[in-house]
Amino acid sequence: MNSRGGRPRRMFKDADHRRWDHDPMVNRSWAWLWKSIALICVIVAILAAYAFMTGKGVYDIFAPRGRFVETATATLTKMERETQLVTTSAFVQAVVRYRDEQWYGNAEVVRIVPATIHYAVNLAEIDRNKIEYDSQSKTLWVPLPDVKILSIDPDMKNAETIRNLDLLRTEKGTGNALEDKTEKMARAILEERGMSSEIIRIAKDQAVLSVRRLLESALDAAGTGVRVNPYFESEGKAPSPEKK
Repeated sequence: MNSRGGRPRRMFKDADHRRWDHDPMVNRSWAWLWKSIALICVIVAILAAYAFMTGKGVYDIFAPRGRFVETATATLTKMERETQLVTTSAFVQAVVRYRDEQWYGNAEVVRIVPATIHYAVNLAEIDRNKIEYDSQSKTLWVPLPDVKILSIDPDMKNAETIRNLDLLRTEKGTGNALEDKTEKMARAILEERGMSSEIIRIAKDQAVLSVRRLLESALDAAGTGVRVNPYFESEGKAPSPEKK
């Protein structure tokens, strides 16, 4: 029995490569890719807009530096309701001498006036844009304005008065008038004494300590180990202290 020799049947049809171009799975993958790219573009646009409006870099939004500076700024802003940060008080005294010479007699009054002078740093004058965080040393640098005299409280009740009056110069007339003059003179002398370099140095050291404790307490509450180094802009940065 002769068998016809025919062409062998194909078990599979020839693959049509054009069909792969329209495969649903491939199209779905490309759709997800374009959607991901579009989402990334939207996020970048939002971050860029935020950076433009706030004046911050995009890196600052995620970096620790941004968090530390924001915490410090928020703490200082909260303290601004006091307007100023009282740093220290100094006890001084002024010695005022006034002499009046006339042809009918001389008169002299010496006043020794004790006083308390209060110093302060104005928190509203701190430049927030100059607060810096050094990630290498984990130090937050905070610039401070100069210390200023907040108030002068002369204690006139405990002031000592010494009078030297000639015979024709009466205590009631001349003495009281000279006392009034010395009392007015005392305030200017007390202010001058209060601005001495030694007392101002003590007030500045106390201001640095107060601001450091204030900010480190806020940062420690946030779970950071950041050192805070306040410094006076007029003096420049000092070496970073060791945090205790």
